[in-house]
Amino acid sequence: MESILIGDRGISLENWASKNKMDVKFARALSKAVEEPEETTFLLEYINGGFSKLKGGKKEIRNALLRIQIHCSLNSNSDPIKVSKQLFVAQILEKLLFGSNLLLGEEIEIEEKPVRRKR
Repeated sequence: MESILIGDRGISLENWASKNKMDVKFARALSKAVEEPEETTFLLEYINGGFSKLKGGKKEIRNALLRIQIHCSLNSNSDPIKVSKQLFVAQILEKLLFGSNLLLGEEIEIEEKPVRRKR
């Protein structure tokens, strides 16, 4: 699953993190959350903290989460329970980090302040 997250079979997670200017702990936490969905609740601090410190690489993170979702949807018959958990984690992480889920067609809702009319 790590190669799907990275999007390249030829590099390591550490190299991917370095290339995209992200903390290796963050990249490992993201990878572990997807690989072992039950661990996600224990990894949220590393994921949220690492994401908020990113100077670049946010596009790559979103693409990674999209790759995981697509992979899970295409391979749902291999181990349906694990794959459904991995899909759920990838969707939830995308919503948590980006505010919406592109594959579900969600858009970010912007609260508008009511317009005050002068009398």
